[in-house]
Amino acid sequence: MPDETDLVNFGLRRIGASIITSLADGSPSANAANDVYTEIRDDLLRSHNWNFATKRLKLAQSSTTPIFEFDYGYPLPSDWIRTVSVHDNDAGHGTILYRMEQINGQNSIVTSSDEVWLRYVFRITDPNLMTADFRMALSYLIAGLLAIPLASSNTLSDRFQKKADSTIARARSSDALGSFPELRPRGSWASSRGARRRNEFLSD
Repeated sequence: MPDETDLVNFGLRRIGASIITSLADGSPSANAANDVYTEIRDDLLRSHNWNFATKRLKLAQSSTTPIFEFDYGYPLPSDWIRTVSVHDNDAGHGTILYRMEQINGQNSIVTSSDEVWLRYVFRITDPNLMTADFRMALSYLIAGLLAIPLASSNTLSDRFQKKADSTIARARSSDALGSFPELRPRGSWASSRGARRRNEFLSD
């Protein structure tokens, strides 16, 4: 099963750099990869509402309340990367007014709802929980970023950045197939427009 070292070595081989035994083995390749791996992974996770990296959670209320405007604060989980949706009920219906702010040094949701259910993208550290195309995109990003410091090649950097971009697009497309499209809220512009078109069609 692939681990972080495997993902990094895939990228290193593409640019002709020395492979590593671990991100902490002290070699030039490992040091360069260790400097950027976590940031690249988290940035890619944050770029999309990946189904394989999505969780649902009821948030606990903070004992510290916002100074004004909102009534409650809810610290985000430590593995939070990106918010997908926020609700005030466990059915996941409707939307609530909220903001993302800091409370006592913690990333938090502030709102006037006395309960909060969160759907969010979380930080995945185990490559085996990632899809194959996501892992491939991550490896291409690593190759593109390390091509300049390790291979002194802008050409390789550009090549693998383009490969990463196309693989990310494919990964997002295949990931989207794993979800039923979310229903639009009643009364939304889109549903109202659709209803008007249906009425016009029936009246013809």
